[in-house]
Amino acid sequence: MKPFFREGQISFEYLALAGILLAVMLPILYTSLSTVYEHYKLTRLEDVVSQIAMKADDLYRLGPGNKDELHLIIPSGITGASVAGKEVELQTHLRDYNISARRQTEADIVGTLEIIQGEYIVPIKALNQTLVRIGSGPWIVEINPSCIGAPNFADPPNITLNGDDFLPTSVLLLDGVPFDSAFFQIIDPGTIIFIAGPSQFWAQPSGNPYVLSVQDDSKISNTVSFWVYPSPQLCP
Repeated sequence: MKPFFREGQISFEYLALAGILLAVMLPILYTSLSTVYEHYKLTRLEDVVSQIAMKADDLYRLGPGNKDELHLIIPSGITGASVAGKEVELQTHLRDYNISARRQTEADIVGTLEIIQGEYIVPIKALNQTLVRIGSGPWIVEINPSCIGAPNFADPPNITLNGDDFLPTSVLLLDGVPFDSAFFQIIDPGTIIFIAGPSQFWAQPSGNPYVLSVQDDSKISNTVSFWVYPSPQLCP
């Protein structure tokens, strides 16, 4: 009986030692796996922003009107995205801190990126000599003129919005509210003209501008400001 007891004791000691080693190794293993996962995720984000930045600069060098598209695989856990100035950025949350992947571009870039996990075809287009759009429109590049004196009933001025991806179904928004469809026209995918008549605009002596944007279904463009003063001489 004694040898059997001794063998059982040795087996128990091995089990105890294995349990201690497992208790020590599990946190190390967990930390290692977490580190590997974080590195993998950050690498995925850096790959996405690098693809976007490289394609934007390629089109920028080719010149206005040139366009292409990217097949992007957006990973899970993206908390934010920014496409502005000369930088594209994706943000995520790893363990107890925020982290982001950024890439600089030669071109000025504008647009939006999806942050929900999935595969996306992202159009990219050089809008003019300096500006490249990431994603689809509508998008407003400029308004001309951007400031007028108070309009009158006899000769209300025509205002031109230049941009991209305007559709025949696009709706002009004035301070977030649909503009009277009788007073604006979609000329082509890059041009909208509206009449700045007294029925829509009046002088804002305080200098607060009107805000214009374009809507297609659920998509709303960036905004541009439009000033109306009592006199054109007051325009900034």
